[in-house]
Amino acid sequence: MPTASRSAWIDAWERDLTPSAAAMRSRARVAARIRSTRYYGREATARLPQPNPEVERGEALPELKIVTRRRPRWGMALLVLAFVAVLLGALIIAPVLVSSAATGLEARAGQLESQKQELTAATSALFAQVSALSSPERVAEQAAELGLVPAVSVYYMQVGRGAVALEGDTTVAGR
Repeated sequence: MPTASRSAWIDAWERDLTPSAAAMRSRARVAARIRSTRYYGREATARLPQPNPEVERGEALPELKIVTRRRPRWGMALLVLAFVAVLLGALIIAPVLVSSAATGLEARAGQLESQKQELTAATSALFAQVSALSSPERVAEQAAELGLVPAVSVYYMQVGRGAVALEGDTTVAGR
């Protein structure tokens, strides 16, 4: 029997093999990947519309000029200046306005506090005046000026034990 080379023996062995289910799935995945690469790679770019060099353009291209100096952009400079002004207004002027408004409120609160103290003092003076005018000595003095004298004898009324007329009652007691 002649000796077979190792590569011939491996080739014969691989021909006799039956692929497993996993090997067949793997082969199908590789084939699908190759097909998609071919479609999305070369063939898809070949389908892009290519410009036709035979078609002439209706308009002539403008003549090119060399620009040595750029024109200043005044619009952008004005926009930046306006933004800076608004930013300064928001950061400097707004706190000053808030501070002045707070100062005005504090001044008004001080005025109201002093007005409250004045009214409290006036109320105290009026209470003192009411107390002085309603003292028993003063009432006796005024009565003497009007000619009133103290009572010589005191009479007390006896209330009967009969029916009492209540407030809002339309009947007269005893009738």
